[in-house]
Amino acid sequence: RQMCIRDSNKYFAGQSSDNKIVIYDAKNGNFKLNRKKKFEGHLSAGYAIGLSFSPDGQFIASGDADGKVWFWDWKTTKNYSSFKAHQGVCCGIEWHPYEPSKFVTCGWDGTIKYWD
Repeated sequence: RQMCIRDSNKYFAGQSSDNKIVIYDAKNGNFKLNRKKKFEGHLSAGYAIGLSFSPDGQFIASGDADGKVWFWDWKTTKNYSSFKAHQGVCCGIEWHPYEPSKFVTCGWDGTIKYWD
């Protein structure tokens, strides 16, 4: 499964096999499931799909098996937006490190796309 870290190792996010992104509190090197934070709606079961936090920490994003990119609000865990990005699986997303409105996706269709 895919994973990422937020806020200088305070949170650890991972794709679960039941179409959810789960969050672990990772303070002091101990990992504890945060049951209040889970992000749902996308289809990721059976695929290694990347996820990423926005540079400002406001959003978490993931691709999915249908080729969509999904964005959720970190505080509310509600889906902020999703759209079709690739034909087939959208297997990765990375935010621009300094401009939170820009990101890159990649898909099984063999393309890498820069979104502005």
